[in-house]
Amino acid sequence: MAYERSLYATVEQEYEDIRRHNQEDLEARREAVYLAVPDIEAIDREIQSAGLSIVSLAVSSAADTPQKLAALRDKQTALLARRKELLMRNGFASDELSMRYMCEDCQDTGTRGTKPCECYRRRLIMKAFEKSNLSQQLRNQSFKTFDFSLYSQEADPRYGVSPYTAIRNIVGVCMDFIAEFDKTDKNLLFWGESGLGKTFLSTCIAKELIKKGYSVIYETTYQIVSLLEDYKFKRGDDMAALKAQAQRLYECDLLILDDLGAEFSTAYTNAALFDILNSRLITNKKTIINTNLDMKALADRYSERVISRIMGSYQSLQFIGEDLRLKTSVNPFN
Repeated sequence: MAYERSLYATVEQEYEDIRRHNQEDLEARREAVYLAVPDIEAIDREIQSAGLSIVSLAVSSAADTPQKLAALRDKQTALLARRKELLMRNGFASDELSMRYMCEDCQDTGTRGTKPCECYRRRLIMKAFEKSNLSQQLRNQSFKTFDFSLYSQEADPRYGVSPYTAIRNIVGVCMDFIAEFDKTDKNLLFWGESGLGKTFLSTCIAKELIKKGYSVIYETTYQIVSLLEDYKFKRGDDMAALKAQAQRLYECDLLILDDLGAEFSTAYTNAALFDILNSRLITNKKTIINTNLDMKALADRYSERVISRIMGSYQSLQFIGEDLRLKTSVNPFN
């Protein structure tokens, strides 16, 4: 799975900027060295002259060419040794006149041979995190840091299952959702009281899918509706940017629609939600909805068309238990 082309373009530009900075840094260091030790500038001119002579001789067929080439290379070696000695004697690093790279493995090209360097892969993933609107959460939240021990193992008589068992089952569904992302038309509805891990698990899913190369966007329902409303009614200085943001809501591989029910309820809200949910279903783009409302409250708030899409196309997963933020002095979902 490939990331959006715009991400690759952004990363390529960053590498170009890094290489330009490296060159400017080298030139600044060279200027400082030449100013402090003029003899080094003269040595560099000799090194350059010897290099040009080597290039010229390389195509010569004269009998004495090998001897001349060897002599020039010996001269270069001696000049480099003399330069290094002068640098260190005058308080400079021995590599003061060498290019310095952020990544020595690829020398800031982003590639090693015919394959992307590991630094390129990491940079690409970080850009995808930033574009998802989850970069801060993704730093600390993952399935590895999810703490099951916070959930009670005592069965809740209302549901016939303990919060611990319920969350174990939900995490299993989440793992299957990631593993089968390309093979299923499944969407997820996370619902239940605040502080039970809905947003945390959504973030965990986002992190794993972004690492696999999928495009993910996380937004609150309020933010999504506001963006679409601004675009529809042309409220903004940069309509091209608004259009691009709106399109990404429809086209991203996974949209996480958080806090459904917290936005203002209007006729436009219902219409906008139906349009985006329906369009994503038609194009088989996956969506996760997080809400503190149960199905009855959702049905009271949203149009029949919106509810029919949710009930018919989303796997409903109820989070149960006590607000975990009240059970510990440290918010487990920050």
